[in-house]
Amino acid sequence: MFKNIIKKSVFLIAIIFLFYLSYLVKNFQLLLISFCFLLSFCFFFKMINKNFLQTLLTILVALTIIELTLFFKNYDKIININSKKNLSKHIEYKKTYLGSQPLSGKQYHKVISNGVTKTNANYTINKNNFRHTPSINDLVKTKRLNFFGDSLTFGWGLNDDETLPYLTQDYLKKWNINNYALPGWGMHQMLAHIEKDTGVIGDINIAVIFDVHIPIATCKRDFTFGTPKYIFNKKKEIIRSGYCNFGFIDILPLPNIFGLIIKRSQIKILIDKIYVRKSLYNDKNIELFLGIVKKINEIILNNEKKFIVGYMSEGTEIDRYILDELKKNNIKIIDLTLDKNDIKNELLDGYPSMEANLKRSLMIWNDLKNTFDE
Repeated sequence: MFKNIIKKSVFLIAIIFLFYLSYLVKNFQLLLISFCFLLSFCFFFKMINKNFLQTLLTILVALTIIELTLFFKNYDKIININSKKNLSKHIEYKKTYLGSQPLSGKQYHKVISNGVTKTNANYTINKNNFRHTPSINDLVKTKRLNFFGDSLTFGWGLNDDETLPYLTQDYLKKWNINNYALPGWGMHQMLAHIEKDTGVIGDINIAVIFDVHIPIATCKRDFTFGTPKYIFNKKKEIIRSGYCNFGFIDILPLPNIFGLIIKRSQIKILIDKIYVRKSLYNDKNIELFLGIVKKINEIILNNEKKFIVGYMSEGTEIDRYILDELKKNNIKIIDLTLDKNDIKNELLDGYPSMEANLKRSLMIWNDLKNTFDE
């Protein structure tokens, strides 16, 4: 009897350790192994149907074997060995009602590839968990211009005084300019943001977008896990529908840790490549994305403020369709497209350099300078 208790206790401790380890290293395959051990542990209890347990365990073991096979097959692609030649230090995040936002304070982002430093930037994050835009002067500012968008507008890899919002101050010296963009963010988060707090809305609100925002706003990217989800209701109105949860119950704001582990499933990655990626830009997703943008415009207009889309186009059929639809709805557009062949416009992996932001800030000014008194 005593030996049996010890055996169960050791088994249970091992299971708890495996679950903790899978959480610690964010490993989906280890999580499956943990569940295999947990099901095995259930055989100790007579009241549980053994045939049912056996069936579940067989299925789970089969899935685990497939996962491990795919994992080790793709090992070189998955494992990023940190060394003096390769290092990536990212910003730290916290869970909020919008998904994930950086922790307030100073954040440091350094990327070293093959021994060469690609980026070495400092991010100042305000108490509201959005990036700080230093003021270039002490003039009294009575109007606000807000930027919304993803990592490009946030200023990935750039210091606080190199971002698009900061550089736009050169032309709008009497305006408070705020940066409400964040890495991985989409228009669904902007909508949730201004729905919850209309006080965020500035006198002018610029959303910097391009076609990549379609799958982001429609919960089709792994990193959208736990972010606000929107759908069309029967009246074709945009309404909130919980959270993006990889198809799980969307009413629950599941912790981001679930997304971090699940997205590492090799089976999921394979299915995404074969099926999901093909539908990222289908008609349904494009219409939902446009519906979200139109809803944003409606809310801002109802608050008697201005909404502008800063669009970066690739000249594709999708781009042309989106631009046509925005024009039909009288949404103002500023073309922020730059020459992709000009290497001065790129910092790393497609992220804009300070040079690109200088050009785009001038584009914004040239479009707006005749519409209001600076």
